[in-house]
Amino acid sequence: MLRRWLVAALALCLAPVALSFSSVAGGSVLGTGRYIVVLKDPSATSAVAGRATGLGATVDSVFGAVDSLVVSLPLARLGRLQHDSRVAYVTPDHPVQLLDSAASPASPKAGNASGTLATNPAVPTGVARIGAAPALNPDGTLAVPTGPAKKAAVALLDTGIMNRPDLNVVGGYDCSPAPGFLGGLFGGGGGGGGDGTTTDNNGHGTHVAGIVADKGIPGVVGVSPGTPLYAVRVFGADGSGDLSGVICGLNWVAQNAAADNIKVVNMSLGGVGTDDGSCGATDQDAFHAAVCRVTAAGVTVVAAAGNDGGDLAKSTPAAYDEVLAVTAMADFDGKPGGLFQGTSPCSTKGTDDTAADFSDYATPGSADANHTIAAPGVCITSTWNDGATQTISGTSMASPHVAGLVARCIDAGPCAGLTPAQIITKLRADAAARPAAEGFLGDTHKPIDGKYYGDLADALGY
Repeated sequence: MLRRWLVAALALCLAPVALSFSSVAGGSVLGTGRYIVVLKDPSATSAVAGRATGLGATVDSVFGAVDSLVVSLPLARLGRLQHDSRVAYVTPDHPVQLLDSAASPASPKAGNASGTLATNPAVPTGVARIGAAPALNPDGTLAVPTGPAKKAAVALLDTGIMNRPDLNVVGGYDCSPAPGFLGGLFGGGGGGGGDGTTTDNNGHGTHVAGIVADKGIPGVVGVSPGTPLYAVRVFGADGSGDLSGVICGLNWVAQNAAADNIKVVNMSLGGVGTDDGSCGATDQDAFHAAVCRVTAAGVTVVAAAGNDGGDLAKSTPAAYDEVLAVTAMADFDGKPGGLFQGTSPCSTKGTDDTAADFSDYATPGSADANHTIAAPGVCITSTWNDGATQTISGTSMASPHVAGLVARCIDAGPCAGLTPAQIITKLRADAAARPAAEGFLGDTHKPIDGKYYGDLADALGY
């Protein structure tokens, strides 16, 4: 089945136009297509840009950190650019967008009887289930850290983040597409196409941010409260975007990781593709090349496994060996044992302490099984861009649990100084060390034939 680019939460009250890769792959608008040009040598950027301009192209964006640029070029002249000796390869840009299939519907906003938020924050089931709930003060309130900002920052490639007092948003960049139908489909991505802000006009990015780092004042608490967040907006308000926008976001992270101490990237998105084992050089995958550049900069990339209920080997970036791929499991009470007996707005979406039926998975014994971990992703309550909270489902919600956990592990010391590959190994080893009774149906203790979901992430110890 042809997979679409999708953000793996896929649980938004939106009705975007469904577009597949093939709908505009390598296609053109009035004879002109939009392409990502990957260079052999970054020193040739200006020369190749000049060459493209000489062929009648418009150079839309230049990504120095990932050695690529985005051009709009007449299709008839594409071959001449492809055969330039300074060009590694040229790949078509693709539309990307948020979809709402294979996920739970949004629930009513959480609040008290008056419709306003409850005064005291709460620990969501997902945060509790991975052992990340903060300590309680004597009065029963949450003992959320209030000291200096933590050192390890997390960049979220998403729809932006709403600036709220419970989120420590310290910066970001706009790589979202220009507004409007044609702008959203074929232009604007790659930086500067949007309105130049990182405000979340959708809700998805703020929800992801809350799972990572909400301070719980009021509302809900995240996995690593107060962690500095960078809002890298790669989708518009309607969920539209393009591959060049995602690469733009990765380029920005690679450029700023050292100065801003960005140690983690969360990508709650995915799409068709495979891992060629050579950072995209063999199958001409500009996305993979950009991910490898970010990893080389010392940033751990965490990504949603996908919501197709299939093998994540066919979904990128989850399939890339450099990425910590996160599958989703269902938990309705924040406790192990599968003992939930109450009612839930998502009770029809799965069974307590089992692998989520929509979640992608790795094949047992495959290379992908070596970089896969699980986290809660069903009925996850978190912040929303209207100031309230929302409950949605998807591997898009599982991924930020792990992104927050990586930041928490770095700050606490166990992951400090480790490479991204070493961090992936440590988190998976710590998850595997959980007693079998604290796992879920589908983990390595209770596997499902032909499906590897990994073990449940565990924050205990950091």
